[in-house]
Amino acid sequence: MFIETIDGMLNSLFKSSKEIVNYPAIRLKNLLSSVKGNAWVLSVTYPGFSIPTAWVGVYQSLFILSLGVSNIEYGQLLALGIGVQILSMLLGGVLADRLGHKRTLDIFTLGWPLSLILLAFANDIWLVIPAIISFNLIFVSTPSWNCLFIEGIPKNKRSNIYAVVHMLLNGGALFLPVAGAIVKIYGINTASRIMFLTAAAMTLISIFYRWTHLKETKLGRKAIKENKPINVRTETRDFKKAFQLILKEGQLFWYILVNIIFVLAITMWGAFNSVFLSDVKEVGLEPSSLSVFPIVSSMIFIIAIIMFIPQIKKHNYIKYIGCGILLNAFSSTFYIFAPAKNMSFIVISYMIYGAGLALFRPLYDARLMNIFKEKERARLLSVFNTIVLIASLPGGLISGYLYTLYPRSLFIVTTVLFLLAFLILWKKVK
Repeated sequence: MFIETIDGMLNSLFKSSKEIVNYPAIRLKNLLSSVKGNAWVLSVTYPGFSIPTAWVGVYQSLFILSLGVSNIEYGQLLALGIGVQILSMLLGGVLADRLGHKRTLDIFTLGWPLSLILLAFANDIWLVIPAIISFNLIFVSTPSWNCLFIEGIPKNKRSNIYAVVHMLLNGGALFLPVAGAIVKIYGINTASRIMFLTAAAMTLISIFYRWTHLKETKLGRKAIKENKPINVRTETRDFKKAFQLILKEGQLFWYILVNIIFVLAITMWGAFNSVFLSDVKEVGLEPSSLSVFPIVSSMIFIIAIIMFIPQIKKHNYIKYIGCGILLNAFSSTFYIFAPAKNMSFIVISYMIYGAGLALFRPLYDARLMNIFKEKERARLLSVFNTIVLIASLPGGLISGYLYTLYPRSLFIVTTVLFLLAFLILWKKVK
């Protein structure tokens, strides 16, 4: 009897363990089953962009500063990039309505590998400037990317689809140990050039696959067929009309304001993140060790996406978006009090950041797509992204001055911004 009881307990334990192990796999399968058509093509090519994004995100600032660029000049470069993004977003909806969504994406995504090649051969700020301009021109394709991605996807599946995208985007950080090893062997300058050229090759392969496999959307085919000429007066009027529509809808205005403040905080935080962590007067970590932290946040992000996002119902989106913002605020405070040479402190910050971003980004994007009507989506997205970027424009400049004045003041400001975004969401968005 005793042996049978023990045997039953062991069998039950093994069964429970198997279920625990299989649970994430089941969730991942459910997520991936939602991805079809153009969404599948864009998803499978994402690693070709997410891996370079992770590499460049960690080491680009250190590389540019190694060329003799000052902190304030680097902040000005960031502002230049955002300025080009604003122009790109203004053109995004206009060109998509003439060229179609696929052609717009095909043409302007080429700015990514071009910018990486320019950076690979830069010896001073004068090649960095066209590299920054070239990279940010890819944002012309943002409205087209969104329209290609969600066409034919039911509203109730969009949070799952965006969860997959953000999971793939953050998954690129899992390859950061490769970048860290290259930096350790060759140093920041040479290693960065190797990474830029490798990343350029990866993006070109992904662009070619998209070019051969994506299908134009219904609205894109209609736009190509109509072949409307570009009329500046008409475009200005349409942009103004879309802008007024956003302002008129009170809930939409406050919802967008939340994202504006959130993106501004993220922009300022990310601008000098690697610089702060490797600064010998601040945290003072080895540059090669910086690759560890995004891996931690990506793993937490992916786990949260697989385990929790599919379970969240549409009527609960706001609650979890708010939780995501608060987690980002909490994560930012760790930088204010970070002791020198203490990796564990930063690891905890990145873990909280990963969880917060997993809750905020896919749910916010899915809810926004559900608000915009299909016919107006490209133009409204163009206006929305332009508004967000205009508000983020001072972020790079402010970051440069704050870091020069007192590095930790930068993270005090980002924490306050996150808390402000949460208060607006809590009080104004229903």
